[in-house]
Amino acid sequence: MAKPDSTKLISKLSEIVGTEHVLWDDANRACFATDLLYDGTAPLCIVSPKTAEALVSAIKTIYKAKCAIVPRGGGLSYSAGYVANLANVVIIDTRYLDHILEINIDDLYVTVEAGITWAKLNEALAECNVRTPFWGTGSGKFATVGGTLSQNAVNYGSGQFGLSAQSVLGLDIVTANGSVLTTGSGGNDTNPSPFLRHYGPDLTGLFTGDCGALGIKSKATLQLIRRPSVTRYAAYEYTSVDAFSRALSEVARCHVTSECFGFDPGFTAMRTTYAGLKDGLEIMSGVAKAQNSMISGIKEALSVAKAGQRYLNNIGYSIHITVDGRDSIDANSRLDTARKALEENGKEIPTSVPKVMRGTPFPDPTIAIGHNGERWIPMHGIVPHSRFSAALTNLKMFFQNNSSLLKQHRIAWCFTAVPVGPSGILLEPNLYWRDSRPIMLDGYLPEAYLNDKPTYPKDIAARDAVKQLRNGLIALFRTHGGVHLQIGRVYPYLESRSPDVRALLTALKTHLDPQGLMNPGSIGL
Repeated sequence: MAKPDSTKLISKLSEIVGTEHVLWDDANRACFATDLLYDGTAPLCIVSPKTAEALVSAIKTIYKAKCAIVPRGGGLSYSAGYVANLANVVIIDTRYLDHILEINIDDLYVTVEAGITWAKLNEALAECNVRTPFWGTGSGKFATVGGTLSQNAVNYGSGQFGLSAQSVLGLDIVTANGSVLTTGSGGNDTNPSPFLRHYGPDLTGLFTGDCGALGIKSKATLQLIRRPSVTRYAAYEYTSVDAFSRALSEVARCHVTSECFGFDPGFTAMRTTYAGLKDGLEIMSGVAKAQNSMISGIKEALSVAKAGQRYLNNIGYSIHITVDGRDSIDANSRLDTARKALEENGKEIPTSVPKVMRGTPFPDPTIAIGHNGERWIPMHGIVPHSRFSAALTNLKMFFQNNSSLLKQHRIAWCFTAVPVGPSGILLEPNLYWRDSRPIMLDGYLPEAYLNDKPTYPKDIAARDAVKQLRNGLIALFRTHGGVHLQIGRVYPYLESRSPDVRALLTALKTHLDPQGLMNPGSIGL
């Protein structure tokens, strides 16, 4: 691409979105060129539209200048989805497109601008006693609806309702040249209503999990369900990984849990301790508010605090579930079904973890730093239940075979496992090592929290070792037929498709983006 007149382009974009919504200083350009692991080329500028109309105008201007257009949501990803080693890039920061456009209780849908966070959306919907089936990621204080749908994700609600994309009814997509596509029934030419996803081919599905390679989401319509009246919890410990894997798959196949998380001992010890008195009080407050009355809430918070850390440092493999019901009978019936799946070879333990996670679903993303200031990055693969146990066995063997590399660079590992609806398990190894932390984290974590953690010098060799391990894990998951979310520029999506599918995807990309300007290289396109 020819180098544009950046001064002229920035001036035009400033006229469209406002001078304060175009960043082009060196500090911001450097920050927006990084995610939790990868460093890219600094963009020409960062544009943050406040309206869908301004977004369209900005994209048309960037397209005319023949610059690459890279969308960015909350920014807490780690697979180079918005990190491009390209010249002449303009990043579109969608976080100011955060308005709720319609909450329709009669037809049970909500339409939002794609830059709204899950925390903000969930808070607004709670006032109407409804929620989306998938209702957010753990990073939902910052993670946006549009970014999540572009990356796809699992977390809250996934035990029952699967991936985030499964809760979407329709989208407004802005393509590279500024055209706007509306998918689902909202695209009807007469008296449209976005109440249904399917009318003819599922065009909405084309733009979920695309990591912004096909267009930028400006609006999204999500299904609504009534909020559950009663919530129950359970947690079980297992002494062997085989018993753990069997129980996790069996409870997932029962399809009765709203959330279900499996932890190995290393993850439990690393991630479930409170960061300090202030964090502990906020967590207990969240637990109390999650109950049906103030008195029961206080009792619940006290019981969680009492159980606290007494068992977490010495716990084995563990499974933590949350079950929702229309009433006590419904919730108890679902819990009984889950218990039968979990109790064989399992020992019941305190329910502190699921209660804290439900009570404080959108905390600060402190997981991005280890207890001793280590840098953190996960990997993942989703495998069917029939291959989960073998994948776990091979995962342990993989790290045993790389023990010298782990020791040389002081890299620690642990894993989590999360059912994705009734069909499969997301297995996520986590890596921790001593290295300088990403500069972008300064905008997400409290200064006092960061100042309390040790810092380390940049260790490129350790970082390269982490990337080497991640490449090995990608190969491991591929042997088990694994699939991935948050594909970005890391996971081998396009190259792993059949020739006919690759040709179809390439043709679609060419039709929507003939100059190859929309997030080039993402998902291999």
